[in-house]
Amino acid sequence: MADPEPVVIEQPPIEPDRSGPENLLVCLSPSPFSMPLIRATQRLAAAQQSKWFALYVETPAHDRLSPENRELVAQALYLAAKLGGQAVKVSGFRIADEILAFARENRVSKIFVGKPNARRWRRFLGLSLVDHLIWNCGAIDILVISGEAEEAEAPRAGAAGVKPPRLLKEYLLAAGGVGLCTGLGFALFPHLALRNLAMIYLLTVVVLSSWLPRGPALFSSFLSVAVFAFFFVPEYYSFVIANGEYSMTLVVMLVVSTLVSGLTARIRHQVRVARQQERQTAALYEMSQNLTAINSLEELLQVATEQISRIFDCRVGLLMPGSEDSLEIRAGHPYEDEYGKEGMVAKWVFKHGHLAGAGTETLPNVKGIYLPLIASQNVIGVLRLETGQPDRILAADSLRLLEALGSQVGLAIERENLSRQAQTARLQIEAEQLRNTLLSSVSHDLRTPLTVIAGSASSLLEGEESLDSGTKRELAQGIYEEARRLDRLVHNLLEMSRLQAGEARLNQEWYVLEEVIGSALAQLEPQMHDHPLRISLPTDLPLVQIDALLMERVVINLLENSIKYTPPGTPIEISGGIQGRELLVAIADRGPGVPAGQEEHIFEKFYQVAPGSQRGAGLGLTICRRIVEAHGGRIWAANRPEGGVIFHFTIPLQEGAPMLDKNLEELHQDHGDESDHSAD
Repeated sequence: MADPEPVVIEQPPIEPDRSGPENLLVCLSPSPFSMPLIRATQRLAAAQQSKWFALYVETPAHDRLSPENRELVAQALYLAAKLGGQAVKVSGFRIADEILAFARENRVSKIFVGKPNARRWRRFLGLSLVDHLIWNCGAIDILVISGEAEEAEAPRAGAAGVKPPRLLKEYLLAAGGVGLCTGLGFALFPHLALRNLAMIYLLTVVVLSSWLPRGPALFSSFLSVAVFAFFFVPEYYSFVIANGEYSMTLVVMLVVSTLVSGLTARIRHQVRVARQQERQTAALYEMSQNLTAINSLEELLQVATEQISRIFDCRVGLLMPGSEDSLEIRAGHPYEDEYGKEGMVAKWVFKHGHLAGAGTETLPNVKGIYLPLIASQNVIGVLRLETGQPDRILAADSLRLLEALGSQVGLAIERENLSRQAQTARLQIEAEQLRNTLLSSVSHDLRTPLTVIAGSASSLLEGEESLDSGTKRELAQGIYEEARRLDRLVHNLLEMSRLQAGEARLNQEWYVLEEVIGSALAQLEPQMHDHPLRISLPTDLPLVQIDALLMERVVINLLENSIKYTPPGTPIEISGGIQGRELLVAIADRGPGVPAGQEEHIFEKFYQVAPGSQRGAGLGLTICRRIVEAHGGRIWAANRPEGGVIFHFTIPLQEGAPMLDKNLEELHQDHGDESDHSAD
């Protein structure tokens, strides 16, 4: 039993989606009529609120366009992008097929083309672009718009951009190549069969097609067949063919040589387009990578100008708005503006957001090309590019690459501006949060001592005659202690602000650690009555180079923290020793300790282990860390196995410290008054 034939299901072509908004497509050509065609499509798209595309198909014939026609294509694509359309350029060989393929891929419902001006014989043979679109469009509508008077001025799309001497040279090279092949054929004719000689001519056609444009390549194909038939096919030295088999050989040779030349031309075109796209993609990728890794606006502008200058081998400058509505060079090369024309063109480009300058149709009588840097529909600067050679202008493809690079620079500048604005806003928010946190944290601590002071002072005034001396002394003692508490709180707040702003400067001198600890204990003597103190310090501790007043603040804050969070009667221990090149100091208590996982958090600003349970703004430990780190040391906390918490901090030991036994008395005399003043 024979196997059943497989069923082949043909997929219908993708047709436009009529349910949603329509997409429109306008086809561009190297003609001035492309401009009104773009505007007509834009008006219809705006009325229908539709998305629209502007498409230009680059064929091998694009290489033969004159510079004027290439400029028309670039201006048309630029105008479409400026009016809100999506400007697209694709490469291909059959314009109609590329247009229909793009339309189906993007669900286009209407295609706008200009009125054809093709010769009648092309229309009769069905070679007109419009006829091909109409016959193969399917459900897509084809709208043909007349150019009226403008069409008469439109140059032919195939206007040759190659100069006649160069074109003649290419045809002469094709003829010379065929001539060399013929000479080789005469030399090998007695030794090779006719079909092998034909292979030599085909090889010659392939070689010539890989070097010459399509026209000379086709000429070499026909010329090689004619020369081969004239010299090597019987009857010799005539075009009369004696054998019909030779006729078939010549026909096959002509078809093969023509196809080979055409395919070779296509491959050359594809290679050129691929190289161009690779160059543009690499330039855009490199620019994107460089601009993304930069956080400084000045560095960003400098890198952008240097890279664009390297890509185009030109002098590049970047102008940004300055004072009094003027444009100033922010990066790159300055330019000479003797008559003020360059500055006027730069201002015009910044105001209107349109490309202008040398090599364009807008204000071309200047030395530089001016490109607006657009971000979020706003012009934020102008990029100036000067070739340095009066006769050198940028090609249309180079202008497109310059526009793409300019768009990246504009977006990078906008990103940097937004980043700085966000940073400023974040700092303002943090400052506001810090102010609110500070007010909420210290409000209770400020109000409580003030209330006690005001109440005690009022009792003294009202009961001046009725109160005994003991009560008066007790009230005065309470006023003194609360005033000292308030003074330490304000001192901590001021010290925190100075340390955070970087205004605090260390006044480092050689001190004995025992003196610093003794001065701190003298200031806390009234609060230490309920806590036995144990001090264990080696007698041979070296002198340390510190700011004594700030280091006293560290010891005071750590001791106050132990006093606040430990029950009355529990001891506090102070110990010290040398560990490597550091002096290690430890202050331990027998309190509840620090909850697991919060050993680092307790050094943060306004952080409290149990908010509201103890008085304090949560700044003491933060100040300790700032002071110790300013001295080059470290501070940390850990829970003790037997209960309580121990705070460690280190002080780096400096080389060349004075010997204690020779300088102890001198240090006591020099710093005794200062330490006594700190204890008061």
